[in-house]
Amino acid sequence: MRGHTLFRVFSIAAFLACYVTIMVGGNVIASGAGLGCSEWPACQGSQVIPPLTGAAAIEFSHRASAFILSVLVLALTVSALLFEAARPQLRRLCLAALVTVVLEAILGGVVVDSDLVVTIVLAHFAIATVLFALLILIALLANIRELPPRWKAWARSAIDGERSPRPSEPRAPSPEGRPVPGRAPAARARDLAAGIPGPGPGAGRS
Repeated sequence: MRGHTLFRVFSIAAFLACYVTIMVGGNVIASGAGLGCSEWPACQGSQVIPPLTGAAAIEFSHRASAFILSVLVLALTVSALLFEAARPQLRRLCLAALVTVVLEAILGGVVVDSDLVVTIVLAHFAIATVLFALLILIALLANIRELPPRWKAWARSAIDGERSPRPSEPRAPSPEGRPVPGRAPAARARDLAAGIPGPGPGAGRS
């Protein structure tokens, strides 16, 4: 597998892992399982993997998905540094994502140690949202060359808008007997149907 292809795969995998981690984190809050593992980084005492039942199982699923996400972001960053030297913007975005995921992991421990103080929990979710946005952008930029041409054309029209010329209003022919330059094809067809001649062999020359 080529280096660029590997980077593309990691970008999509990290984006999907971040989505799953955020969904599982939301389930932790909704189910009231935030203290299912009362310590960090271990779950309970020296137990890293608790009995997978009840609140402990829900909280541990969030920690497991966050660990997988962290590994994927690290792999994404390493692959960017190795294979994307020609695209320094992507390298910087990946480094920013790596810093963000480390900060998020540390803050996750603070959330547990603080017994779920609301402001810290909200900060935890805010940083997760920033990380998700970074990974969406990285995945898009990493894979944009491989998008189908139709998708690229749609994106280009969405960004730039439709630039097709507007049909001009019918106007009288020029003194030389040819339509005014810039007439739309439909207007020229109407000129011909009405008997208005088009430009002659010497049109446009003084």
